Amino acid sequence: MIFCEWFIGQVDIQQLRYFVTVADELHFGRAAERLRISPSPLSRHIRALEHELGAELFLRRYHNVQLTRFGRDFLEHARDVVQRFDALKGLARDRDAFAERRFHIGATPLAAPQILDAVLSAFHETAPETELPVTLEPTADLLPKVTSGGIDLAVVHLPVEEPRLHALPLGQSTFAIAVRADDVLADRPSVSLRDLKGRKVLTTSRKVHPTLLGTIQEAMIEAGIVRIMEIPNDPVQSIAHILHTGAVALTLTGSHPSARLLYDTPAIALVPLDEPRMILTAGLVWDPATEKRLPTVGKVLAVLRGKYGEHLMTL
Repeated sequence: MIFCEWFIGQVDIQQLRYFVTVADELHFGRAAERLRISPSPLSRHIRALEHELGAELFLRRYHNVQLTRFGRDFLEHARDVVQRFDALKGLARDRDAFAERRFHIGATPLAAPQILDAVLSAFHETAPETELPVTLEPTADLLPKVTSGGIDLAVVHLPVEEPRLHALPLGQSTFAIAVRADDVLADRPSVSLRDLKGRKVLTTSRKVHPTLLGTIQEAMIEAGIVRIMEIPNDPVQSIAHILHTGAVALTLTGSHPSARLLYDTPAIALVPLDEPRMILTAGLVWDPATEKRLPTVGKVLAVLRGKYGEHLMTL
């Protein structure tokens, strides 16, 4: 290995290729024909290589070329280096095939896990040997990475305003409110936004998904809700506000894993929100350039469209 590194640094790879060819043919004319160059420049390259090495590689006689003892020893190493170099060129040619074996998936932690599971399942169905590292970040952080190519596909809440991206809806969730178990709304079968007038309503920060949460807050204001408080995705802070200040928190229906994890306590009640226009849609976004570059993406999308194109998952 040390020897290979030394003469790669000192000798042109083409000189090694010329030497190996002449050593195989033991004839400058035939070697030049294989290499598609004239015998004279081939001979000059071999002389330059011998000068660089400080030793002769061939015994030259009229119509007769033989390897020197050093030439025979050198041939083994030179042939190995040429073969390794050609293998590196093969890797460059196969770079797209390599990329097809590894996709970077993004997902917002607030989306129901069934969506990401469906995407991963479609990949395993179409390309079972694919590596699928997953990045979990808010939608607002994922979208720039999809447009820049850092992430190939992302599970996010829809809609998105980035015009370059394509989207495929896969599932829908409804909303609920979390209130104290002894709140006057706790025993109601459902509530509307107008039932929350005068109450402090907690929502996720608009920074997580400016388009979606902006639309939700506009609907609240239209219903007469003026005390809207954005909080981080911190269950301790959210529950403290509900229990100690009488606030209500906008969340997803009780069947959604995030609602169960946040508010799985007898002190909190979840009441469905009866607002048909407030449906949370989650799905997949991607850059169409990625679909053209990586054919597997198109196959995955075809599988997902076939399963959920007309019948979205109820989350």
